[in-house]
Amino acid sequence: MVSQKKKSSATKKKTSEKKAAPTGKAVAKKKASLVKKKAAVAKKKASASKKKASAVKKKAMAARKQAAAAKKKAATVKKKSVAPRKKAAAKKAPAVKKKAKVKKSVSTTQPVAKKSPEPKKSPAKKKKAAAPSKKTGAPEAADKAAPSGAGVRARQSVETKPPAPRAKGKVLPRQFLFELATAVQEAVAPTARAVKGREIVDTATSGDATFELDRIAEKALLGFLRAKRAPVAYYSEDSGYSTFSNVQPKHLLIVDPVDGTRAAKSGFEGCVVAVASTRVIERPTIADIDNACVLEILGNRVFYAERGKGARLYEDGKLRRPKLSDNTNLETLIWSMTVPARPAELIFPTAARLIDLSSLKGGFFSCNSSSFSLTRLLTNQLDGCVDFAGRYIKDIPDVVRDHFINAGRGAILGIAPYDFAAALLIAQEAGCTVTDAYGNNFDDVLLLDSSPANHQTLVAAANAELHDKLLNFFDTRIQQFEALLTRTRG
Repeated sequence: MVSQKKKSSATKKKTSEKKAAPTGKAVAKKKASLVKKKAAVAKKKASASKKKASAVKKKAMAARKQAAAAKKKAATVKKKSVAPRKKAAAKKAPAVKKKAKVKKSVSTTQPVAKKSPEPKKSPAKKKKAAAPSKKTGAPEAADKAAPSGAGVRARQSVETKPPAPRAKGKVLPRQFLFELATAVQEAVAPTARAVKGREIVDTATSGDATFELDRIAEKALLGFLRAKRAPVAYYSEDSGYSTFSNVQPKHLLIVDPVDGTRAAKSGFEGCVVAVASTRVIERPTIADIDNACVLEILGNRVFYAERGKGARLYEDGKLRRPKLSDNTNLETLIWSMTVPARPAELIFPTAARLIDLSSLKGGFFSCNSSSFSLTRLLTNQLDGCVDFAGRYIKDIPDVVRDHFINAGRGAILGIAPYDFAAALLIAQEAGCTVTDAYGNNFDDVLLLDSSPANHQTLVAAANAELHDKLLNFFDTRIQQFEALLTRTRG
């Protein structure tokens, strides 16, 4: 009995232990739960690490931005500190240059104003000096002429931009130039409108004819300057270099009282008063011109420019904006060619093809005034203007000398600096492209030298593309015609 009870008790205990002990499935489930919990914990740790790394990255980016900002700020501070020094240096440089120039001028033994011009001569002597040599029949200009083909080499130096302003002192007031030009206009206009003043009264030093109208204009010019008693000197074709003050003149006027006298004495509008101003310096050049004024004698327009400050056009006293042509088509070209004393048998054959091409749909005009033609570029009346005859006398003087002497009735005539200096600055400041017939600028041309050796040529256009076409056309035609003339003479 006892034994059976013990067995029964042991069996119950085993059953109880079996019930109490977990099954393999439960154990696996529990282990999986633990693994899952561990994975979740690891995931949280990884997320925390990622957030921490992101925060570190953001801090690094913020530090880099801060460093860049500090660098930029340092650069700005440096620039601000350097700029005033540069500006001061830039201002100081021209001042030093100007001081040196003034010092050089003051150190001369004679007044500067009296060094620039040549001493006055009697009209008879001047005329004799302008006449051709008896031995060779060639003027001094022919001896100093450029060799043939110079145009081809020089063409590479074409400048389409106005020359940079030069260091200078205070310019002559614009109103002074306006008043001077107006005084001449008021004296000349009544005679021109009455179609009078045609009488030839003298011969200028250049050999050009001086008409009664020129004498009226010169008298008005002298009267104005004497009345003003301003510290200025002036240079003109008929009077040469003159002063009207006991004190050293500060400004020099380059004046053509009537540019286009042949039009004026016939009552045509193609005539102007041209005035350019520079300082009184030794051997002034065209690049030294400070400001200029061109006034229509029989019109209502006045043109003005100051170097580096653009050009202005006034019509009936009201400011107008210059209007330049954008035409580049040679078939519709509106242009003029200067003709007085230029050998017609040279210039018209040279220009013939362009005249034929443009005269129907465009327009061709023979002109007597370079200043009038140049200012017509600002009014959109002309696309371009040329005066290329002087290139022949420079390239092949021995071949064409007789042609020029015959056309000039004993003298070689051409475009002198006073003829176009004022209008040149105005045209350039308005944006026109102006060079000589070789493609060179006029910066180094002496203002007070009107001898045949210093006569110039001109190719001008309202835009650079048209100027290039005109220059190419005339360069080609002149070379062709020069070769033909040389062969014929040989």
